[in-house]
Amino acid sequence: MGWFLQNAWLIPLLPLIGFAVITLTPIQRNKNASAWLATLLMVGATIIALGTAVEVAGGVKIAADGAVAAHEEEAHATKPAADKGAGHGFAWREPNIVRAVRWAPAGGDAPFTMGYIIDPAVAAMLVMVTITATCIHLFSVGYMAHDPRQARFFSFISLFTAAMLAMVMASNLLLFFMAWEIMGLCSYLLIGFWYDKNYADPNQITPRQAAIKAFITTRIGDVLFMIGLAWLWIEAGTLELGTGPGQVFNPDLLERLATTTTGIGISAATGIALLIFSGTIGKSAQFPLHVWLPDAMEGPTPVSALIHAATMVSAGVFLTARTFPIFQISDALPVVATIGAFTALFAALIAVGQFDIKRILAYSTLSQLGFMIAALGVGGWVAAMFHLLTHAFFKALLFLGSGSVIHGMEATVGHDSNTAQDIRNMGGLRRFMPVTFFAYMAGFLALAGFPGFAGFWSKDEILADAFRANSLVWVVLSLASLLTAFYMTRQIMVVFFGSFRGHHPRQQPYAFVSHIDHHEAHDPHESPWTMTAPLVILALFAVFAGVVNLPFDGFHQLADFFGQEAGKLNLLVMAISSAIALGGILLGWLVYRNAFASSAEEADPLERIMPGVFTLLNRKFYFDELYAATFGIAAAVLARIWTWFDERVIDRVVIETGRFTRFLGQVNFIIDDAMLNDGADLMATGTQVAGDRTRRTTTGKVQDYVALAFAGAVVLGVLYLYLVR
Repeated sequence: MGWFLQNAWLIPLLPLIGFAVITLTPIQRNKNASAWLATLLMVGATIIALGTAVEVAGGVKIAADGAVAAHEEEAHATKPAADKGAGHGFAWREPNIVRAVRWAPAGGDAPFTMGYIIDPAVAAMLVMVTITATCIHLFSVGYMAHDPRQARFFSFISLFTAAMLAMVMASNLLLFFMAWEIMGLCSYLLIGFWYDKNYADPNQITPRQAAIKAFITTRIGDVLFMIGLAWLWIEAGTLELGTGPGQVFNPDLLERLATTTTGIGISAATGIALLIFSGTIGKSAQFPLHVWLPDAMEGPTPVSALIHAATMVSAGVFLTARTFPIFQISDALPVVATIGAFTALFAALIAVGQFDIKRILAYSTLSQLGFMIAALGVGGWVAAMFHLLTHAFFKALLFLGSGSVIHGMEATVGHDSNTAQDIRNMGGLRRFMPVTFFAYMAGFLALAGFPGFAGFWSKDEILADAFRANSLVWVVLSLASLLTAFYMTRQIMVVFFGSFRGHHPRQQPYAFVSHIDHHEAHDPHESPWTMTAPLVILALFAVFAGVVNLPFDGFHQLADFFGQEAGKLNLLVMAISSAIALGGILLGWLVYRNAFASSAEEADPLERIMPGVFTLLNRKFYFDELYAATFGIAAAVLARIWTWFDERVIDRVVIETGRFTRFLGQVNFIIDDAMLNDGADLMATGTQVAGDRTRRTTTGKVQDYVALAFAGAVVLGVLYLYLVR
């Protein structure tokens, strides 16, 4: 008992070992060996994560001295009397184990430490991350089989997984931030994995450009997050997670943060919370930093599933959930709820007008992350975490399913992503790819909120919390739910139903410049078992994962596991959300049941009905163009100004400084060579000559000495006569 908790440090270490071995040893020359090594190490991490969760559920606690005991959970309320949060009460749970080592002096009594902490929230995240990552690793074995840089891919994805797991387990916010930044680096490397891929269309973003865009956009949120941590350190003198003395959720410290007013009229708690939330906005791609995530689909599909659906974008939500005690005693929660609800509706609208199968799912991810953020904003901590967990499974399933679809389509239309990923070129794929179809249907029904599926239960709990706390947020999220069911039905109908249109795909205005290959003689085919097996596993979670937190008495196991107050059953909200899901599906079927029936060149039914509105949605409300015309131009102008300043001022200062330094060097050389070196040489030579001359006076003859004595007496006499007298 307690073995898994005591050895939980192996969970991030195993994928880190995979990264190191693949990167530094000759195994990288063998693509299959690299792929299976990374996958098997993830299987090991998953087993340990599951064992850890079982021990946490069993109440096992490991003391600092290593003593193992079963215990009853203790809740530590983290909010002072003037609680600003709405919704169910939240209490920080005592961790089951904390292990930390001294890392660096911190300028005070307590040093910086590095270690891990396991509590129910961490245990649940570890299970989700390891299971989804293992499925995605296995899927990648088949999906990346023909890529010449497959070993490099598994090296990067192993490092990312290790960083994500380390972030989840971090015992303090400094280590959390360090792992957070490693994840950002891996995201950059994986989005731009096909860095040599180009398009004939000069306006189409390439993987290299998408990687840069993602890296720079998320850095905005990360810098503000870092400032928030610095402010918290100044106020608290610590970044350690916990409620004890010297920890950031200590009740006395929270009370002081809530009552300390800044110069701009907000409390220190509000300022810190908003800065931390900026990190969430960047990493979880919330408005207005949402623009990077859809373009991140330029990376390989497993990257989209792991980083941009299941883990990294969820890390932003986990950051807010992890630091929720600070948000509770601040005035930041209304801001959180507003941004989350707006992003949920805004992204759902854009998804309606997209044709790329992965970009539809990307905007769906933005929308669903908005649901989670809005839930936290109205105080629904359990609901947000519940939806984070279920969404990770069914959205990873949908992204992997889209990868399977793309893999099958490439047998017909070739490897031009503009053609292979365009849903208008698909149709009828359920006949060619039955396993992918049924698995994808499970993910679709979960995402659409179909009653009984995982997404229904988690989304319904969010809507129930919003209905109770903020009616406007509930209305916005309900509209987003309707749109979700609609655009996912649109995708399902166009991709899997109707006639197959891939033999005569839409003509692209620009040719694919890397290579053009045509496979018109081949129909789409089902993917290999390494790609379909993960789909089946994730489909089971999409169907059954919701049962861990049903809104009925005695069935809210996840809330009990977290040690938090469970949500209450609201039959009215449940009935409305069910009607919304079914209505959205019905509306999508009515509009798209005969879409693109004759050819892929047909216009979208919505485009025929509302051409202006559809164009607005298809162009993503022109936010990319807006940002390019404002921030892009401003950045270009600043770059030109800096270039001028660099060339005309800094360069000249450096050049003139160099010339002056060279002049000083020449003067120093002259002084050193003519005076110091030559002067010392002359003194040495003179001393040697004087010594030689003096030595000759020492002859050993008495008469010579008498003569010298007489001469000396004469000299002394002359000096006396003429100088003294």
